[in-house]
Amino acid sequence: MSTPLRVLIVEDSENDALLLLRELRSGGYEPDHERVDTAATMEAALDRRDWELVISDHSMPSFSSSAALELLRRKGFVDTPFIIVSGRIGEDAAVAAMKAGAQDYVMKDNLARLNTAIERELREAEVRREKRRAEEKYRSIFENAVEGIFQTTVDGRFLTANPALARMFGYESPEELLAAISDVEDQLYVDPERRAEFGQLTRGEGFVYGFEMQMYRKDGSVMWASANARAIRDDADEVVGYEGFVEDITPRKRAEEALREIREAERRRIARDLHDEAMQDLSFVLQSLQLARLSSGDEGPDDGLDREIAALRRAMAGLRNAVYDLRLGSEGQSFLRSLETLVEVNRQMAPERALELAVEDGFTAELPRDTEIELLRIVQEALVNVRRHSGASRTRINLGYAGDEILVEVEDDGRGFEPGKGTGLGLTGMRERAHALGGELEVESEPGKGTKVRFRVSLPSPQNSGADNLNG
Repeated sequence: MSTPLRVLIVEDSENDALLLLRELRSGGYEPDHERVDTAATMEAALDRRDWELVISDHSMPSFSSSAALELLRRKGFVDTPFIIVSGRIGEDAAVAAMKAGAQDYVMKDNLARLNTAIERELREAEVRREKRRAEEKYRSIFENAVEGIFQTTVDGRFLTANPALARMFGYESPEELLAAISDVEDQLYVDPERRAEFGQLTRGEGFVYGFEMQMYRKDGSVMWASANARAIRDDADEVVGYEGFVEDITPRKRAEEALREIREAERRRIARDLHDEAMQDLSFVLQSLQLARLSSGDEGPDDGLDREIAALRRAMAGLRNAVYDLRLGSEGQSFLRSLETLVEVNRQMAPERALELAVEDGFTAELPRDTEIELLRIVQEALVNVRRHSGASRTRINLGYAGDEILVEVEDDGRGFEPGKGTGLGLTGMRERAHALGGELEVESEPGKGTKVRFRVSLPSPQNSGADNLNG
């Protein structure tokens, strides 16, 4: 079965055109053709319909192959194969035609290779069209994407940027962004060290996902961004750049901050209600029971009333501890000041036990609020364990640095326990809190030799420590 082929023949000789058509049919094609021999007739034919192939003579009285090729491309037929079939074309002219965009040339006295050339060029034309469609699809995605798309060199120079990325940083166009930014580390990153971390992670893992950083907009305001990116490597497997997507997450960060403030306000309200209402009511009941015990006139023990008074005291101590736990980190104090307050409250709750706080000279670490709260809760849980289970007479809290980490120790001189048997003392919860902070918790204890709880947390970078300050 013959293959239909829409072919435009640029030829002034009708006989030569008939020879071409006969050759096409012998090669298995059924040509749907039109013959033209001037620029005007060719342009009209190109306007009427699409053509799969153009076959052109080289030299004609009123036209030429070079003029026909130029007209074809100017009319937008960029992928249509153009084959020259001529009886008179020199080597130099043939080479010039190929450089100008002709796919092949065939001599009229050797038409046997025409169908082979046509088959090859039709196949390659389809490959070119597919590639062009893919490029146009990518370009459409690139231009219309909601997320910012980028490519940069390793040293921080933009190679490409889409309109969404330009708008994200406050620029009118990608061209303006690329002209204004020559080093993303110095000009866009609030904390340049984050760019170094980005590079280390991307080179080491090959990609990063959800990498968050604060960046400057054109007007100097600060935005939060999240990047998904991968490393670009050359033939020698060396990283030569990065490419990926950037999302403006400033609204999300603001929402998280607002939710955090709402939760803290709710914690403060609950703590206040417990303290002002429940604690006062329990204090009144306790005083009433104690008064009743004194007024009973019975000098002997009253086990039932004494048990009720002791239970009520324990309940008040637990409630007082819960109230303070709710207030942890919500008073706007520094971490060190909050820790000092925690120590003082625990001294009041167990005045019979010496409690010491030792802070390394020059300790000035500033921590994100969430990190402060989790650290304070770990210390609080350790102190609760000491109070409830250790039987210790002395407790010491050590706070300082260990390299690039914050080191906190809580040690007591109590009864201790055998290794592996202290999991019921709240240590699981403490370890989970420490792990959530990316830190480690260690416990050392022996029967009769007390217990030491030690945990380390990496010092935050300036980028992370300023996470609660959103500008712009």
